[in-house]
Amino acid sequence: TADISKKALTATASASNKVYNGNTTATTTLTLSGLIGSETLGQSVGSTFNNKNVGSSKTVTVNSITLADGSNGGLAANYSISAGQTTTANITAKALTVSGITASNKIYDGNSNATVTLSLLGFVGSETLNVTNISSFPNKNVETAKTATVNSITLTDGTNGGLASNYSINPGQTVSATIIPKPLIVSGITSSNRTYDTTSSAILDTSSVAYNGLIPGDDFTGSFSGLFINANVAQGKQINIT
Repeated sequence: TADISKKALTATASASNKVYNGNTTATTTLTLSGLIGSETLGQSVGSTFNNKNVGSSKTVTVNSITLADGSNGGLAANYSISAGQTTTANITAKALTVSGITASNKIYDGNSNATVTLSLLGFVGSETLNVTNISSFPNKNVETAKTATVNSITLTDGTNGGLASNYSINPGQTVSATIIPKPLIVSGITSSNRTYDTTSSAILDTSSVAYNGLIPGDDFTGSFSGLFINANVAQGKQINIT
């Protein structure tokens, strides 16, 4: 009697890139060397990245190899192979989507800045991230249902293992909000006494008019008219600016 021992094979590994999914599992294919003639074998490979996080040319290690019968007489029982091969592949960032967006109305303040809140969808498991954005209206002026555009989004590390580097998000989302006129307090208007003429018209002097609440850099002129509360003679009579 004598023994026929298994023929040892060698292998070269290649791994597929993947999108971040919160685990280290890698998809690897082996090119087998040492098979007899035209025999082939099937293979099942267990392999992992060195960690789960996004990175380029990350080390992938083959942890287990299971051979299966192939074609042309290839029997798994006739061969052996050891694991431990290494190769490299990339884990790319997982793209998030915006699941909710709102913008706050604001009082005119002389700039086009908009305050927008985003809700994101697509996180792995219970991971979370912190999200900030820079958004703007097309101009600074008062308007109802005015379009606000998200110009940039910044992700920072969150909770439950959420790393900003493992995710990506594109800006450009739009939402509408309103810029409301800014109230002013007008002062410095005076009126001249006059003689009774059956009308309630008043003569206003606006040479010293002042506007409290103007945004720095803004200026304008205004015209004003007013009426006494009635046409009758009286001292210290109230005038309503109409």
